[in-house]
Amino acid sequence: MKSARKQGFTLVELLVVIGILGILAAALFPAIGNAVLKANMMAVGARGKDIFVAITGANTEREPIGLGHVWPQTTNVGDDKEDITGMTFSTSSKYFEELMDVKNAATPSTWAPYVNGLDVSKLAGAGVPVKPEVGGTLDKKNNMWMIVADLQDNYEDIIPVLVTRNVKESDPVLKKTVTSPSKTRINDWWASGDERKQPFGSKGFVMVRKGGAVFSMSSRYVTEFTIYSGQAFDTASSGTGISYLIP
Repeated sequence: MKSARKQGFTLVELLVVIGILGILAAALFPAIGNAVLKANMMAVGARGKDIFVAITGANTEREPIGLGHVWPQTTNVGDDKEDITGMTFSTSSKYFEELMDVKNAATPSTWAPYVNGLDVSKLAGAGVPVKPEVGGTLDKKNNMWMIVADLQDNYEDIIPVLVTRNVKESDPVLKKTVTSPSKTRINDWWASGDERKQPFGSKGFVMVRKGGAVFSMSSRYVTEFTIYSGQAFDTASSGTGISYLIP
């Protein structure tokens, strides 16, 4: 009677299997990475939309009682220094801190945000951490959004009002005047320093337009033409032009 020989993988067979798995992983990695990027952009866009809806909702609530809008101001402020319309902001983090009344969030009896249904989690995502504690001040590292400053009613609906912080706030991406949007791809549009690398780095960005539309863009298609939907406009002649508060 012959004894059964113990079966198993040889070293060569094992190396062949590992090699095949490595090839398959390398082939699938770009597709997986792209899917993750798109999913993160969609999630970030949903948060931006929530912020936009909350701000416009607050403006609708304030209009019948004679109060101005809650979009951030840098120079043109009202007389009431106890209201957000009488305050100026140099960063978007300070603005969101006031808008959500972050400092008083830990004490419900004194907490009085200007917007309903928002919390600091809407400012984080895709590599930007959520503010860990309730109350206190809002650190820029927990805020992924730039926001338009000194917004005017006559600005076109295509103007971005919220933009992820990995975008440079200066020209050429967010120009004050676009008389003829260029179709040339912009190579120098993203901020590479410190925390501004997140979210998305140089891979793309998310923005919310003045009309409420959410738009995400991969770096391959970053042109003035796509950012502004091919529309020409001029905001510089109607005021200070477009400016953005960075975190």
